[in-house]
Amino acid sequence: MDTSTFDVYLVNGNITIFCGTHSDKFKNDILNSSLYAELVATQRSGDREASWLTYTDIVSKFKWVINSRETQRTAFDNSSLLELLTQSAESALPHNERQILTNAFSRLKKLARDSLAIKTIIDKLSANGSAAAGGTHTLLNIVRKDKTLLTLQLSFKTPTVIDIDILDKPVLKSINDGKTNIRLLRSSLDELQYNEVRNTVINKLGKKISTDLLHIPTPN
Repeated sequence: MDTSTFDVYLVNGNITIFCGTHSDKFKNDILNSSLYAELVATQRSGDREASWLTYTDIVSKFKWVINSRETQRTAFDNSSLLELLTQSAESALPHNERQILTNAFSRLKKLARDSLAIKTIIDKLSANGSAAAGGTHTLLNIVRKDKTLLTLQLSFKTPTVIDIDILDKPVLKSINDGKTNIRLLRSSLDELQYNEVRNTVINKLGKKISTDLLHIPTPN
């Protein structure tokens, strides 16, 4: 597979990466359903466990077929978000799709630091932060070439001032609360059944589709 073929989106500040080429219809279905689930999960609770349970429950109702769930408690020191993501998804991704993750993060890092996309990522991480937990969490979706989905929630401590360098610089540490800090969901979209709920999702989102979904274009 050509590892230059991928698309990157921000879904309410969370990173979604499409590996390979997919139809606009399929991408919109994934983006819209995940956006709605993320917005509801964020509204109901800032707790990472409660947020994860709400998110996964909603996408399953929106015809994401859950294939497996995994949780881990991993200690790490001086890691980057890319490193955490790659290691957490390694068993589910071939080498060429792991390379796409690197290329996608590189695309994000090439954006101007005062760009809307960078501000959106940092604002989301800050909003997810918890003084009690002493860290934050982020949700990432990887859509593979074969249309299967990997959804990860990663939790970590950041430097005092959150900067976009956390994407690829070794500045993240594990939160010392004894709780699960890596969650992985493997799923796929039942496209035929999603036809029955597509308009409902679009209507529920309304203007959020234009304000809370952001495509990261290919650099010139």
